Amino acid sequence: MNRLGSGQTAHVYAARHAVFGDVALKLPRPELAHRPVLRRMFENEVAITTKLASPQVVSAYEGFPTGPGAFLALEYCRGGTLDQLLLEKGLMPLDRCYRFILDVAAGLAHSHARQVLHRDVKPANVFLTSEGAAKLGDFGTGMFMSEDTSDRVGTAFYMAPEVFEGKAAGVRSDIYSLGVLAYEVIGGERPFTGNSYDALMVAHRTGVPKDLRGLRQGLAPEVVRVVALAMMRDPTKRFASAVEFGEALASVTSTAMRRPEPASRSGVVEPAQTRVTGRGSRVVGRGAGEDDGSKRPDAGKRDDAGKDPEAEGAGRPKRGVLGWLKRGRD
Repeated sequence: MNRLGSGQTAHVYAARHAVFGDVALKLPRPELAHRPVLRRMFENEVAITTKLASPQVVSAYEGFPTGPGAFLALEYCRGGTLDQLLLEKGLMPLDRCYRFILDVAAGLAHSHARQVLHRDVKPANVFLTSEGAAKLGDFGTGMFMSEDTSDRVGTAFYMAPEVFEGKAAGVRSDIYSLGVLAYEVIGGERPFTGNSYDALMVAHRTGVPKDLRGLRQGLAPEVVRVVALAMMRDPTKRFASAVEFGEALASVTSTAMRRPEPASRSGVVEPAQTRVTGRGSRVVGRGAGEDDGSKRPDAGKRDDAGKDPEAEGAGRPKRGVLGWLKRGRD
């Protein structure tokens, strides 16, 4: 098997399945034997993804959660991740942005309908098919709604204010992260930036993002309102479900998508721009139960060369069949 990369909990290999053909095979890292929190994350991912079946969720074909035979065989997504596409392309045509966001909303709605919270909705966890469809994946931090926990997990750029405050995550916390993702996909930069976990916590709790219309010419005000509503600081003021968000965005973009994008001085529609300001510094939220006694927002994540792929200036992780894989800490 060809090793494609490594995540926090598993090494990932390209493999051939007798029934499903090419798959991405996740095998738990050896250190999970003495890392119960990470072991639970892998077990959760297997338990959750094998119960989800949606065109907008990365398919899990087979899996076994624990022991020497643990594995997870996943759909082969050839298009990389939405995160990498944003890094490479910058601003994309609005109709393409809307399709990606609606795909993610549909995947999240399916997960919530199956009583699953994702808890780490972000472009790096959205995988693209060769046909250009977007699929929500990487449920390692996911949990069933029946579980009772207030662990602060996720990625600090996308975490809801109430999660920073130590409150239990819920459907509306995922909606907030979806709103941040939508803002980033449309505007080309994140609404909140910072060089530490604490700085991002303050930003999400007290900051005011730039008006999306200042980042994107010709953006309909109705679209701005939908994204802003998903990102309301008060959870009770957000959309109550991913279905509501998707319906609202589809309603306003069905008109907006028929409007031509602003023309350049030459009179032709401008192609996707390459400005990606606000995306250089990446900070991962503290992992559930991962108390290393420090305040570092990355919780010690490093790639195999000892670099932090989520920090400003770090090299990009290798691309594999699941896209640009997160590199685990050694």
